[in-house]
Amino acid sequence: MDWDRVDRRHMLALLAGGGATASGAYLFSGSPEPATTDSLGDEESRRLAEAHAPTLYYGAHEQWPATDPREYESERDGNTVVDGFDALDGYSVDARETEYPHPTVFYNAVDYPDSPLVCVQFWAYSAFDQFSTNFHWHDWEVLHVFVDRSGDGEASSSTGSSTADGTNQSTPAGTGEPVLFVASAHSRKVPNNEHLDPDVERASIISEVGSHSSTLGVNARPTTFQRTAVDGLAPDISNDPVEVISGEASLPLAYGLPRDEGLTLPYAVPEYEGKRLPEHDRLPNVRPGDLIPEELTVDTYDALASPPASIPKREGEVAFVPDVQAEAAVDADARYELVEIEAIRHIDDFTGPQLSFSFTVPEFVEDAVSGHITTVGVPWDQPRFQNPETDISDPQHRAALADRYEPIEAGGDVSRILGAVREATGADEAPGKNGVSLLAPRSRPWRYWRAIPKRSRHSLA
Repeated sequence: MDWDRVDRRHMLALLAGGGATASGAYLFSGSPEPATTDSLGDEESRRLAEAHAPTLYYGAHEQWPATDPREYESERDGNTVVDGFDALDGYSVDARETEYPHPTVFYNAVDYPDSPLVCVQFWAYSAFDQFSTNFHWHDWEVLHVFVDRSGDGEASSSTGSSTADGTNQSTPAGTGEPVLFVASAHSRKVPNNEHLDPDVERASIISEVGSHSSTLGVNARPTTFQRTAVDGLAPDISNDPVEVISGEASLPLAYGLPRDEGLTLPYAVPEYEGKRLPEHDRLPNVRPGDLIPEELTVDTYDALASPPASIPKREGEVAFVPDVQAEAAVDADARYELVEIEAIRHIDDFTGPQLSFSFTVPEFVEDAVSGHITTVGVPWDQPRFQNPETDISDPQHRAALADRYEPIEAGGDVSRILGAVREATGADEAPGKNGVSLLAPRSRPWRYWRAIPKRSRHSLA
C-alpha cells in the first residue's frame, strides 16, 4: 500500500471530523438491538481487569492525563457533582505539586450470558479537553477489551504484550484471550480504532495530546501508531479499508492520530465569558503554562484554517502502567491505580459550560464542534457502558464476533464512501428523503462530509 500516492492530509481531515477536502460517508445505521448483558461479580471483574489493563502513552505536551475525579467532587443541592471549574483549577494546583496527580483508570466488566464472551472496559478521566477547536470540561475515554473465556483454566499460549521495560507478559490462567480491542475515537462521527484477534494480551493506548482520543499500539512498537504496515511493522488497527476516489490505494477507515499522520492541527486558546481561562476569576489557579503550550496554539480563525507548518508533531512518550504490574513499571513515568467504576457511581453529574473561542468562528464550525463531543457526562448513562458492542464501529469486526458468539448479531446498513466531491445537499427523491446528492462546490470554502444510508444512496455527482 503506497502512502505516497495518497493525499493523506485530505484523508485525515475527513477522519478528524472537520475541514475535510475529501468527501465521504460513515454511519452507524441499521444495527440490531444490542445483546442482553450482565455485570460480572466483583472478584471476576477484578481478575479480568488486572489481566488486560493497558499501558497508556501520553505525549510530552499533554497537560491532563488520566486522573481521579473524586479529588474534585463537591455537594450541590443534595447532589454529588464534579464541577468543571473545580476540576480544572484543582488539577492545575495539584500538577504543580506532583507531576502526574492521582493517576487512575476505572474498569467495568460486562458478561454476555450463554456465551464465553465478556468485555472489560477501561475508562480514563481527564479534567479538561483542549484539542484544536474542540474544548470542553471533563473528558472520558474508553478502551473495550472483548475477551473469549472458553479456554479458562489454562494459561494463555500467546506471546503476551510488551511492557514498559520491553519484557512480555502472558495472561494469567482463567482470564481468557482478547479477540477485539475497540479504542474510543472521541466521537460517533468517526470510526473507532479497532483490532481483531490481536497477538498481544494487553493493548497499549496512545493518547492524542489534548483530546485524549485513543489509538491502539499492538505491534512491536507500542508507543507509535501505524495505520498500515510500515518498516516491517504490522498495522495497529485491522479496520476495513475503503477505496480512495483515485483508486490508487485503500486505507483503513479509523481515526488514528491525525496530528501525526500529516494533518497539522493547531490548538486554539480557550476562553469563557470573553476571558481566556488563565484570566477568569473562577479559575484563580490556572496559569498559561497549565494549558497546551504556546508553540502549538494559534490566535485567529485564519491561522486555524491554514496553520503554520512549524507546529511540531507529537514529542516524547509518557508511560502510565497499572499498579498491579509492578514488574512492568521499572521504566514507567507513573503507575495508575486500577479502580472498579462502582467507586464513583455516587457522582451524579460532571458539570460545567461548553467553551467558546478566543476569536470569532463561523456558526457552522460551532455546530460541528458541539456535534463532535460525546464524552461529557457520566459513563454509565452512555449506551456503550452496558452494551459495549454498540461501540464496534467496523462492520467486518462486528460480523466476525457475530459468527463466533451467538449473542452478537451482524450489523445492517453500514455504508462508507470516499469521494472527491466538496458539498452535500438534500435529495428529496431518495426513500424517506434520507439521501444526499454530492455536488461540486459552489461558494462555501469550508467542506464537510455526511453519512448516507446504504439503501437511500442514489446519486454521486
